[in-house]
Amino acid sequence: LPYRVRWQDLKDLFRRAGTVLRADVSLGPDNRSRGYGTVLLATAEDAGRAIDMLNGYCWQTRVLEVRPDRLGASVDEMGSSLAIRGANGQPSGFPPSGNPFDENTFGQDVVGGTGMKTLFVGNLPFHIQWQDLKDLFRAAGAVARADVTVGPDGRSRGFGTVSFVTEDGAERARRTFDGYEFNGRPLKVHYDK
Repeated sequence: LPYRVRWQDLKDLFRRAGTVLRADVSLGPDNRSRGYGTVLLATAEDAGRAIDMLNGYCWQTRVLEVRPDRLGASVDEMGSSLAIRGANGQPSGFPPSGNPFDENTFGQDVVGGTGMKTLFVGNLPFHIQWQDLKDLFRAAGAVARADVTVGPDGRSRGFGTVSFVTEDGAERARRTFDGYEFNGRPLKVHYDK
């Protein structure tokens, strides 16, 4: 993605293909774009149309790579997610649903209800985004979803949730990461209520 692009610009571009439920541009600790992002569209048809229309599209001198996001499970009820990156950009994982400026963390399970466990993760460094959280907790087991709660200003509130596919993965993560020092801060990890 062009580095000046923000989530609203990305959402506006993808509206040409269909109903956009969410658009995210990944930001680094300095609050600058990392050059990639994700878009959640309402239907698989909208996602297919977006790939057809925008993969290879030149946007502000950058050629976009648009592809279906890699998911560990079906998201038929939630829509279809696309990963977007520019040249030298990095792929990203599944974004949280909803408005990026909601004060809520959406913890819907992506995988059918049995066996999924969700952990609350507190005392997160404020520059950490959902992808960083997912990457960290992936070491304990298959992560279905990771969210970092943001306030109305779009800034992290310092906590989030991680949903695992299996109970074993969630328990392993709880034991491994409760008290784990992450970027200078000891994490507080327990089962989400």
